[in-house]
This record gives sequence, C-alpha cells and structure tokens, in this order.
Amino acid sequence: MKPFRVGLLGTGYISRIHARALGRIPEGELAGVFSRRRERAQRFAAELGAELATDSLDELIESVDVVCVNTPNALHAAQAIRAAEAGRHVIVEKPLAASLEQGEAMVEACARAGVGLAYAEELPFVPKFAHARALLDSGALGEALYVTQREAHGGPHTAWFYTRDDAGGGVLMDMACHSIECVRWLLGKPAVQWVSAQIARTLHRARTELEDHAVLQLGFEGGVTATCESSWALQGGMQSKLEVWGRDGYLDVDLLQQTGVRVYTANGHATSELPPGWSTPVPDWLEANGYPQELAHFLRAFRDGTEPLESGRDGLHVLEILCAAYASARSGRAIELPFRPPPVERAVDLWLGTP
Repeated sequence: MKPFRVGLLGTGYISRIHARALGRIPEGELAGVFSRRRERAQRFAAELGAELATDSLDELIESVDVVCVNTPNALHAAQAIRAAEAGRHVIVEKPLAASLEQGEAMVEACARAGVGLAYAEELPFVPKFAHARALLDSGALGEALYVTQREAHGGPHTAWFYTRDDAGGGVLMDMACHSIECVRWLLGKPAVQWVSAQIARTLHRARTELEDHAVLQLGFEGGVTATCESSWALQGGMQSKLEVWGRDGYLDVDLLQQTGVRVYTANGHATSELPPGWSTPVPDWLEANGYPQELAHFLRAFRDGTEPLESGRDGLHVLEILCAAYASARSGRAIELPFRPPPVERAVDLWLGTP
C-alpha cells in the first residue's frame, strides 16, 4: 500500500527525531518540511531527505497527506486547524495546545473535517513501559495501589521553551505532560478525580518567569493515587523512571540510565555519539524510545479510520490536568475534575495571572 506523505512543521530536535523514525517504517515517508526561515528548511531537507523545503505553510499542507505539528506550543492550534480544514490528517506534538480552549478548537476542527488527530505522546510506545503495563495487566503485581513517574533533566536547549508567549508554561507543559499520560495509560485511562500541585522556579529563576520544577499528585477513580514529578533542575543527565506499587508486588522501570550496556571512552566518539568518560548507550535509541512505533501506529489508525491509542481527546485530558495543576499551585488546594478554568490565553496564566 502506498505510504502516507508526511510533512513536518518545524526543524528542531523533535522534527529530526520524526524524520529519522519515518525512515524506519513502511506506513509513511518524509515528503516535506516547513520552517518560517526557508534556509533552515532547505538545510533540514538536504540532510534528512525531504523533497520539499518551504517557508509557505500552505505549500507544505497542499503537498502532503499528513501534517506533523512540531512547532512552539502557541502555534499548534492555528496550524493544526489549518491542516484539518485542508483535509489533512494531523499529528501534534505535546502538549496539545497552549490553552484548553485552543485544544478544544483543534479537536472540533479535526472532527468537523473528518480527519484523524493523533497526540504525539511516545511513552506508551516505549518497549520498557509497554512491558510494565503488560505485567500489571497480567495480575502479577496484584491491584495497583500507587504509581510514580519522573521526567527530569537540566533544562531545554531551545530558547522558546523558557518564554511565556511561545510555550504557554514551563516544565509542566514540557515534561509533566509525559508523566501524566504515562500514568493514565498505564492504569487504563481511568478518570482523574483530583489534582494537587506544587510548582516553583529553582535552577532557572534568573532566566524565566516559568516554573522549572513541579510535583503533582493525582487521584484516580477507584482509589489509585500517583505522583508525577517533572523538573528542569536535575544535574547529571536526563531521567525517565516509573514505579508501580501493587498489592502483591512492585515494579520499577528506568528508561534512560539502566540500559544493560556500559562503555568508557577517554575522549568521546562522534560517530557513535559517545561522550567522554562513562556512558550507558542504548543499542537502538529510536526504537527504545518508541518513536517509529508511535508514528507507524498513528498512520495505520489514519488509514483504518480508527482512533489512535493517543488521540486528540487524550491530549485534551492531559491539558485539563495541567490547567488544574496550575490552578492548584496558585490556590494551594486540590482541584477537582472535571475542571473548567476561566478562559486564558496560556495555561500558565492560571498560576502567574494575566500579564
């Protein structure tokens, strides 16, 4: 069957990951890339093999079957809606949008146009985490009682993540969205009944008004509770960890720091992407982090007309929880769900107030 022609919006880190992942799967192919700066699009296309490089959003949309929105959060809604109105399926990087209202408009536009909308949360496609869920589902741990999930590193390398207008929020929007959806998916997506959050500016307080450390407590229907910790204040590398406490057992997963491989290089090795000193390389980083599996699943769902495992509705649930977390941090109390905040331009305005 002819593969979907996929167009990428943006030339940053995640677009490079998606371009590499598309090269692994038969369901889709990289057809084009858009950047507001044509020269960036041209460099990206030349390096990664896209036939079209353009600074015209309309040209990109007209040339592909699927539009993958990898731009700053504040642009997600307008670009996704534009693609949907042109009859294109849409994949949107996390978070779904900068505000709940924008996210709702995206879901409605795709439904109205009859196109698919996938929410690019890769953790459910990570083999280690998928195995953890299979073990939980098997009954090996007994009834789940408590779950923790941590996503942390020393801070983004791209400047827009630190800006209120572009990002719509700090580490909650960047990394807590991973933790929230990982826990929801692991437990079978039960309803979240309440959210309590503490957030702060710590390591990056001189650089941004946005939060760089957050701890969320989630209460699920059925009584399971979860802690989601996200941070830009971790020194020494990135962490992605999961713990499940069951009535009959315990499970923990370390995605990034326990690979089963250790290597030492005195000066590093560029071809193998090894840093100087000790490291724990992953034999196949793309597969281990779920990106080819994620994109292949989304494209199959579009082909079959089915709802993807991570859909626009899932992105909305996560966005609602993020908004509740900001409101909780501002008020100092737990927020019950469903939660409908007053309209704001950015989710973080529920914590910082309107500028």
